[in-house]
Amino acid sequence: MVGADAEGAARAMTAAKAEIRRLDAVLSGWRPDSELARLNTAEGPLHVSHDLYQVIARCEAFRTASGGAFSARLGAAEAAWRDAEHDGALPSSALLIEAADRAEGAQVRLDPADRTIDRDGATFAVDALAKGYVIDRALEAAYRAAPGAQGLMLDIGGDLRCLGSGPQGDGWRIGVARGAEADNRAPALSLRIGDRAVATSGPGARDRTIDGRRVGHTLVPATGEAAPARTVTVVAKRAADADALATALSVQPVHAGLALAARHGAEARILEADGRESATEGWSALLAPALYRSGAGTPQLVRAAAANPWPAGFEVGIDYEIQQVPAGRYHSPFVAIWITDQNGRLVRTLFHLGNHPQRFLDSNYVWWRDFNADNRGVEKLAGVTRPSRQPGRYSATWDGKDDAGNPVGQGRYVINIEMTREHGGHSLQTMTLDLGRAPVQGQAQGEGESGPAAARYGRPSI
Repeated sequence: MVGADAEGAARAMTAAKAEIRRLDAVLSGWRPDSELARLNTAEGPLHVSHDLYQVIARCEAFRTASGGAFSARLGAAEAAWRDAEHDGALPSSALLIEAADRAEGAQVRLDPADRTIDRDGATFAVDALAKGYVIDRALEAAYRAAPGAQGLMLDIGGDLRCLGSGPQGDGWRIGVARGAEADNRAPALSLRIGDRAVATSGPGARDRTIDGRRVGHTLVPATGEAAPARTVTVVAKRAADADALATALSVQPVHAGLALAARHGAEARILEADGRESATEGWSALLAPALYRSGAGTPQLVRAAAANPWPAGFEVGIDYEIQQVPAGRYHSPFVAIWITDQNGRLVRTLFHLGNHPQRFLDSNYVWWRDFNADNRGVEKLAGVTRPSRQPGRYSATWDGKDDAGNPVGQGRYVINIEMTREHGGHSLQTMTLDLGRAPVQGQAQGEGESGPAAARYGRPSI
């Protein structure tokens, strides 16, 4: 939030959370007591709330506009994938095609006069648009609660929307993550936007490899099969539109997808798994100048090499896992990863997952207590758009530099991984590595919020 006092910010946060909770009870595909769940089991027409009607109507409109590349009718196909993966297998193509044919052949009827929906056997899974709808409504609720605010941004899992003036007064700077690369890699590029929303769909922990080909978690409506993995970022007026378009463009042929985005007044970038990049005509106008850092100004130049430098090309790769813990309502954990020397002094903070309000940063209390980063330079980005972080395996990397940008020498270092989940538990894992002339590896056992972790020192594999 920009231009509001602490009281106004607190009111905005309270209003946003209340709207998110309200809409969760309406639109969640994971709650058996949601209104969506009641619709999916209803026989015949069902009178529904304004929000559910709006979401289903928009989903059906995007299905038509995209020529079937976007569909919210794939609940049965998604369930087949979940059931098969639970058993460590893949669903049969025949089962997926049957589910897809049944969904796409359903005669869904919407009656705006009495706000009824007749699903004709289709099972709705609306996450690909509903998440953006929730962002839109929650942001607007927050803005109404703090009328003196000059600007506000709401980010839920890498999809976000901005209103008003950004922190630098020249719009909002949003980083675009580098697909499936390490979480703490610098964003591939940054955008400068005004009153716009940004959504990204792309590779993540739920991706699969089938016949040697990496595929994403997005399904092709015509077949129920997984679409090839590609990273799509869309900038649109509303988060619901950006969210739906990002999903459709993950399935459509590139040129058709970019044309669809343009028809909706949106800009988009598609990055294929092999590195090929395509974008709408107006995408380049959104690109911001190169990232810079705050605090001490221009990063300090490296004037002298470390006394005992790492071998050329060496880095530390870190693999970590976010566990799925039993819970009535899952909250993604706060994650902090940092490096200390053998005396416990901070060398580098690699990563703090998410742009959470400051009052949540101290949930990772070991990192916060000992290595509070408030006074160190950080990238001046209002947020970073990336695929959502769900339970799964992720990675980070350390390039051998400290927080000032200077290379460190060989020696003993400790890798710290801390996770805390709101209304959940806390875990801290450490791995001690002696970094010298030869490659080494380390491991840590999982517990609580954290799954097993591993670290590799050496030249990265291609």
